[in-house]
Amino acid sequence: MTTYDPKVTPWQIDADQFPKDWPLEAQLRFLLGYAILAPSSHNSQPWRFTISPSRIDIHADEKGWLKVADPERRELFMSLGCALENLLVAAERFGLAHETSYLPDRNDESLAAAVTFHESGQRSAFRDPRLFPAITRRHTNHQVYEDSHLDDDLLERLEACCVEEGIDLLLTADLETKHRVDDLVVRGDAIQFARPEYREELGFWIGQGVFGSSWLMSKLGQLAVTHMNLGKSQAKKDSAVLMSSPVLGVISCRANSREMQLRAGQLYQRLSLLAAVHGVWCQPMSQVIQVSELQRELADLTPKPKSTPVLVFRMGRAAPEKEHTPRRALEEVLA
Repeated sequence: MTTYDPKVTPWQIDADQFPKDWPLEAQLRFLLGYAILAPSSHNSQPWRFTISPSRIDIHADEKGWLKVADPERRELFMSLGCALENLLVAAERFGLAHETSYLPDRNDESLAAAVTFHESGQRSAFRDPRLFPAITRRHTNHQVYEDSHLDDDLLERLEACCVEEGIDLLLTADLETKHRVDDLVVRGDAIQFARPEYREELGFWIGQGVFGSSWLMSKLGQLAVTHMNLGKSQAKKDSAVLMSSPVLGVISCRANSREMQLRAGQLYQRLSLLAAVHGVWCQPMSQVIQVSELQRELADLTPKPKSTPVLVFRMGRAAPEKEHTPRRALEEVLA
């Protein structure tokens, strides 16, 4: 079986170590090394996996559920969709065919998807081969973005990532729309940080070191966020980074079901990987979606106001972040 060096972080996975001469089950274990590099809300990594000889099951890990910020578990399932997309991109890189069944067990809602694999598969037409190396480069970039226009050709390629039936993608550089979304973001920060239970939950995850800070800084950050209402300062920061972004994106679902949430996560990950190929970064602005009244206002800003917005994000160019955020080791998420 493939061995893993504990001194190497999950981000340092080496495609040359793919066990092509080993049984399929060993190859699937290797593919999961790419799945766990997906983004997730608060970097909570709310996934668990089980492997059989030709199948991987993706489960929701309740320990990673943000009960206050995400009571309906929408972001949890979108995070699982991001991990699923990484898995499929990696499978196609190594020539494996795949069939995905969404929510295959009505008696087990935690089982989000089951993927069956076969040898000698072809790449999906909508998955650019350049997506695979971008898995280990992609990251959520929280910096102020450069005043750099994203050309129409690139936007068209990014829009073409949306192949899911029942899901709509809006990418806009319209200044008025940015100002209106900025107002929603500022209001969202004020509403959320005024809730002690929200600050406690956010503080807990900061204290776990999921954002890459040292142990001391993580604990100090937890104390500050939990016991102080930092809504105004956070709103000022979020407004600055949002208005610096040349493009805003909104993903909406016509039917806000669990399957559509998974597929929306797949779309976001595919888009963010392609963006990374072109030196463009993304950052979700989740507060707009996490406050229900603001979510409804956001819907009115989209071409299809009857659809449900499930993700707002900004896009632009900036210097890469110094380090990736940490990931749990594969052994920790294998059930």
